[in-house]
Amino acid sequence: MRAVVGCAAALVCLLLVAIVGARVLYDGRVLPRTQVAGIALGGADGSEARRRLASALDAGPPVTVTASAGRWPLAPGEAGYSPDIDRTVSRALSAGRRGPLGGVWATLRSLAFGGSVAVAGTVDADRLRDTTDRLASRVERRPFPGGLTIDPAALTVDVRPPRPGVVVDQERLGRRLAAAFARRSGARVRLDLRRRPVASRAKVEAVARAAERYLRTPLELTGAGEPLAVAPPDLAKVLALSSSDGGRRVELGAYRRRLAGLVDGLAARRDRRARDPRIQAPARATVLDAKGDVTWRPRRVGVSVRPGRSGRAVRRRELTDLIDAAVRAGRHRVRLPARRVSPSLSRSSARRVDFLIGTFTTRYEPGQPRVRNIRRIAGAVDRTVVAPGEQFSLNATSGPRTSAKGYVKAPFIADGEIVPSVGGGVSQFSTTLYNAAFFAGLRLDAHQPHSFYIDRYPPGREATLNFPDIDLRWTNDTDAPVLVRASTDASSVTVSLYGARTGRRVSADTGPRRPVPGGAFVITVTRVLRYRGGRVVQQGYETRYDTPPAS
Repeated sequence: MRAVVGCAAALVCLLLVAIVGARVLYDGRVLPRTQVAGIALGGADGSEARRRLASALDAGPPVTVTASAGRWPLAPGEAGYSPDIDRTVSRALSAGRRGPLGGVWATLRSLAFGGSVAVAGTVDADRLRDTTDRLASRVERRPFPGGLTIDPAALTVDVRPPRPGVVVDQERLGRRLAAAFARRSGARVRLDLRRRPVASRAKVEAVARAAERYLRTPLELTGAGEPLAVAPPDLAKVLALSSSDGGRRVELGAYRRRLAGLVDGLAARRDRRARDPRIQAPARATVLDAKGDVTWRPRRVGVSVRPGRSGRAVRRRELTDLIDAAVRAGRHRVRLPARRVSPSLSRSSARRVDFLIGTFTTRYEPGQPRVRNIRRIAGAVDRTVVAPGEQFSLNATSGPRTSAKGYVKAPFIADGEIVPSVGGGVSQFSTTLYNAAFFAGLRLDAHQPHSFYIDRYPPGREATLNFPDIDLRWTNDTDAPVLVRASTDASSVTVSLYGARTGRRVSADTGPRRPVPGGAFVITVTRVLRYRGGRVVQQGYETRYDTPPAS
């Protein structure tokens, strides 16, 4: 008995010596007979193990995804899976060294039978999500709650039957795929499908019957004038089956887009534009046409004001909601929601306009094509009201000069040459308006003189025009509205500006013409503004004119 115990003790000692010796001998190296995915790593240190795995380890065999609709092979790398070499080497170096009794039994088992270390891996979450999305799209089916087909002429309603949906639990599918990639066994992963229920056909047919009942009576819109009746054929075009709770609940509702279109048409019949008070002032109260030095002060004229009128605007979105709610509740009367629209110009402001604050007249030869263009743009600008602090833009007010608007071809200066162009000649109107604003003492924001002097205009006090790049702009820097009146006769065009008395007296002081090399001349015009109280402001405008082209 003692001999047996002694032999056993000796054997245990030998094993312990062998285990300790193996651990000392293979310190920092993989224990013998250790494999990773069939790749022998025994005796390799960390660097050698990485080299062997990097040259031989791949992402593993494809996984087959199956469903009743088919099967699809999926490469692990395609789904974002890749082996983690560093973590796998760490596992191999630790194999056989951990466990009970300090890992003694693990070391003995590894030395006796060898060991297989699982490959560590990582999964790109975004690529895996894209993969599950793509797989799910092959088998999923959106739930269809059913629908209504309505004949607007016969007012009959047919049913499109409901159909339950089919969905995939993509989070669960992603976990299964990641586990299959880690096993490296080419496993099969089944797509678990889940039905998404919808309302029954009986409920859809009940909605169809509700639609037929609703179409027996017109919808009446009250308020904002006489009642409006929406006929059943028009209602039939917007009624629809409305679903909620993923299609589990259905009721009669309306197509929002179609209903919004119907509401636009109804609202247009009850909208009413606000009308500003109409300021009545003479188109030409006096004539100012001096090309040289001149002084102007505002003049009181006979101005009257015709009352304006508030407008009305139907609140379209609110009306859409109200009609939709009425349909769902089976009601046939809705009150039109509307808001009051005030005129942009109050009567009290309009009544402050009682002075001719600026005017100017330029002349032309009757019968020329350019005269037609001048009259067109004058008509487009006439009766414009510029609010206090508002900037007037001639291009914005008149818009492009086109044949469709009645403009014709006439001489036009382009790059220093005179060429025919639709709308040619409107610079004369721009010059006339510029001078009216000049003598009104208004703030001059933008103007551009002609490239060469034209003797029908005041030198240094003129402005060309071209849409959209060359504009005339000025700002009403008074505390009352400014009314623009523009008129033409057989030989002249006049612009008159009406407003409140500004207390400004304006003079134009024209300097001498100074010849310049390579050009015709340079001239400076000084605008002098004299205010009540004695304040004087001088503004100089220098203009260089080139030599006109040979005729």
